[in-house]
Amino acid sequence: MSRIEVMGESLVDVVDGTAHPGGSPLNVAVGLARLGHEVHFSTEFGRDTYGNQIAEHLQNAGVKVIAGSVTERSTSVAQVEMDELSNAHYTFDIHQQIPAIQADDATELLHTGSIAAWIEPSGQCIVDAFKNASVHSLRSYDPNLRPDLVQEKSSAIERIELLMSLSNIVKLSDVDGQWLYPELEAWEVLEHIASLGPGLVVMTQGADGCLALTSGRRIDFEASSTTLVDTIGAGDAFMSGLLYGVLANPELALALRGGTTADSKDVEVALRHALTSAALTVAQAGANPPWIEDFSLAINNYASQH
Repeated sequence: MSRIEVMGESLVDVVDGTAHPGGSPLNVAVGLARLGHEVHFSTEFGRDTYGNQIAEHLQNAGVKVIAGSVTERSTSVAQVEMDELSNAHYTFDIHQQIPAIQADDATELLHTGSIAAWIEPSGQCIVDAFKNASVHSLRSYDPNLRPDLVQEKSSAIERIELLMSLSNIVKLSDVDGQWLYPELEAWEVLEHIASLGPGLVVMTQGADGCLALTSGRRIDFEASSTTLVDTIGAGDAFMSGLLYGVLANPELALALRGGTTADSKDVEVALRHALTSAALTVAQAGANPPWIEDFSLAINNYASQH
């Protein structure tokens, strides 16, 4: 079991009038905790009904909320509309003033992503944590963009690229890549991000699986077969599964942390963990990442068939 620090937003996704705890960093924190890790979460939510729902959700998963995360302000909300293909579209009312954390030598992983990483005041708090993190801590980042909230694109990209440069692992979606770098093809996006410093860059492509770049080597993976209910939280479940796969292999984690060449086979195993986690999540309604029992069963079933 690894000690993990996650920083970022908490909110509720309101779908057809029903509220579900969400927010990309919260989903990753819950996903990693359900997979057996010790997770500490720096965030903000209120003492209102929505906030109580978030608190119960985190507690049930075993996530430890950092002191100062519960405030007197109202909990952030995302209104979700589903299209005819079961894809989610969001409208936000969000604010995040998160407590600072220190990723010391006991922290094996520091993760952040999405909205709180580039809005203020939470954004600077996250940058400071990444800059001051222990050399023994892996750092991972998922831009998980929400373009409707971007007031100035150049400033947002500057912050996003700063966090990419401070990270060992970056995961983004193909939609993120198109918004950030519309002039580049998918592999060119990964190559540009890799040039900023991370040792592993991964792009999810929905039903088409994912692309990964590590030490100049390209990996193209097909998605796991599944039944689609909705895509809410799919990218976050991919992220928690990927990080689980990296942490499960000390040699891979060491290579990425130290900037040395990672074994392609080790990366492929971690990607299979990521795709399995995403497949299990889209088969259920809402952001509902798998528990370790279902996840392990799916991984073992895949291994026995290949």
